[in-house]
Amino acid sequence: MNLDKKKITVWLILICCFICIQGTGQVKVYWRSDGSKILGRGSVVQLTGNVAFYHNGAVITCDTAYRYGEQRMEGLGRVIINTDSTFIYGDRFTYDSETNIARVYAPLIKTIDKDAVLYTHNMQFNTLTNIGSYFGGGTLSQKDNLMESERGDYYTGTRTIVLVGDVSMKNDDYEIKTDSIGFNLNTEFVTFYDQADIWNSKGEFLQANKGTYDRELERYDFFDEAYVLTKEQEVWADSMQYNSKTAEALLWKNIQILDTVQMAISFGDFGRYWGNYKRAVLTENPSVITYDINQPDSSFIRADTLFLAPALDFVHHQKTPPIDSLLHAPVSLIDSTDLSPALDSSAIPLTAIDSTIIDSSSVSKEELPNKKEKFKKERERKKIKKEKSRKRNKSKKIRFREKMLLRDTLQKNLQAIDSLATDSLSVDSSAINLPVQNDIPLYKTEPDSSDYIIRGFHKVRIFRDSVQSVCDSLVLISMDSTMRMYDNPIIWSDNSQITADSIIMFTRNQQLFRAELYNFPIMIQQLKQDTARYNQIRGKFMEAFFKKNALDVIYIDQNAETRFYKETDNNIDGLFAALSGSMKITFADSQIDQIYWYQDIATDLYPIDKIPPTLELFLKGFAWHEPERPKSRAEVFDRPIRNSFRAQAILIAPPTFPITTTIDREKAELLKAGTWEDRNEPLPLDKNTLVIDY
Repeated sequence: MNLDKKKITVWLILICCFICIQGTGQVKVYWRSDGSKILGRGSVVQLTGNVAFYHNGAVITCDTAYRYGEQRMEGLGRVIINTDSTFIYGDRFTYDSETNIARVYAPLIKTIDKDAVLYTHNMQFNTLTNIGSYFGGGTLSQKDNLMESERGDYYTGTRTIVLVGDVSMKNDDYEIKTDSIGFNLNTEFVTFYDQADIWNSKGEFLQANKGTYDRELERYDFFDEAYVLTKEQEVWADSMQYNSKTAEALLWKNIQILDTVQMAISFGDFGRYWGNYKRAVLTENPSVITYDINQPDSSFIRADTLFLAPALDFVHHQKTPPIDSLLHAPVSLIDSTDLSPALDSSAIPLTAIDSTIIDSSSVSKEELPNKKEKFKKERERKKIKKEKSRKRNKSKKIRFREKMLLRDTLQKNLQAIDSLATDSLSVDSSAINLPVQNDIPLYKTEPDSSDYIIRGFHKVRIFRDSVQSVCDSLVLISMDSTMRMYDNPIIWSDNSQITADSIIMFTRNQQLFRAELYNFPIMIQQLKQDTARYNQIRGKFMEAFFKKNALDVIYIDQNAETRFYKETDNNIDGLFAALSGSMKITFADSQIDQIYWYQDIATDLYPIDKIPPTLELFLKGFAWHEPERPKSRAEVFDRPIRNSFRAQAILIAPPTFPITTTIDREKAELLKAGTWEDRNEPLPLDKNTLVIDY
């Protein structure tokens, strides 16, 4: 056991010695020259003619040199420092073998490494680490890359340069301004160590505190406060992977996408963004705000997943297929109102043309013409039948308010309950304000760049100051200002709740204007005097109109049914139970003001204390969902909103390369004066055959 400890101790000592030797390099410096002379009292040796020093694998050559002992030396005239493929050119150098530092002096110091050229005013080179350091300003060019900085370190082994202080870079793909950056000359891989401002060739502005850029992949990886500014959008994220060629990005944490043209702000903690197409998919607590700078009431929407895309995408994916593909499609597909570009003739089996396709092996030549004629007539009959069916379906889709305008007889069928003539349920026919055609908004038929689609999937919640909604999925299309809500949608306005199988909401200038509710929707209004009682309205189809985001008028078509409590002087006097073919309800201050019944009317008024026990107080489908209602914006949206950085970004000036301009001017003046030479010669001797030990 003791022996093992002794062995371990010896090995540790040897390892430490090895590390020390490696850390300090070789102390002895090998040299050669054509001639030498001892100066003074022998403390200085002058070397002349093809002078060369060799230390730590680096070769230093010059015309004349002075050795001040074994560790320090100085050289003059056509100085070259070489290691591997790196050459440093100067007029004078000093070298200390204990520190392994060679300092080079000249009006301009030039460094060449293959296709890279660096000019600077001050340079030192460590022969042990093979790192060249400059200060006082330097400019490097390689291929189409140009970069400059106040100081920097060049690692010859990996051909990597780290630039620090007023860094500027540019090539055909980008321009960069930062304070600290790394660049690999082999791969053209960029590393950002500090905030970097980037202008790419597509006219986009990018910014991040840390990150990398892989030029071969044309990909940025930002790790701290990433930002991208395009012509119409601004994108923020804590981390971002961005492809500058395709403008595609993966986003992580605190994502915000601001589109000032579409007037929408999107948020999430993970997402994918397609900049060329202005599309985004957001997950992990995603939300979106739609706003109008002229309206104070914005919409806040959240869901498990949000998809955003321009409305132009929707139109392009709904194009009618070419005529030639329709000629080969089955009749049922041609008559369909939902033609898809996927209906290509190559994708439809031959048997789909007609289920009774002729089999020539079982039909004689004499019977074939008659069979063809029979099949032709059958196809014509089916076509006529389907056309009639299509027209019938179209007529059924006429909106209810338009049907009411066409029915003059509805006025004659208007009935009222005499006991209500003096209270809030007016029966004066002059009070009926049916909407006219001019009230119908004229939406755009073709989308432009300002139009967008938002799709929300699962647990959708919507909050506005005046209206709140929930559903399982939605599609919002700005082109026609519609929001389609599916799977148990609910709308709340003041103390009113509306539910249906599906709902379409229409807006004008970001204000809720109209809603269509399908498949026996029901409106419920909780009484403020007695919260256990509810006014209820139900029918097969319902159309609600809003004014200043508050309920104004509701129309019900088919199977209209109501339960309505009569209130007088803050007392509940009775209950109206009514059935009719159609119904109209008007509101004042979000409360039911007047009710009108049309066709097949059956009504009953019960005093509040004489409501028969057999009367159903709650209509079919009644459910009060107040606990699910978003009570505040914070329940839907809880993120900070970043202000637009566009105005500030536009004022940030791209790099002007003042250091490069100064050095280029100095270079021209020195060359003209003949006091400096722009050198690039190789070593004056072959270091492989160099006699280095005197």
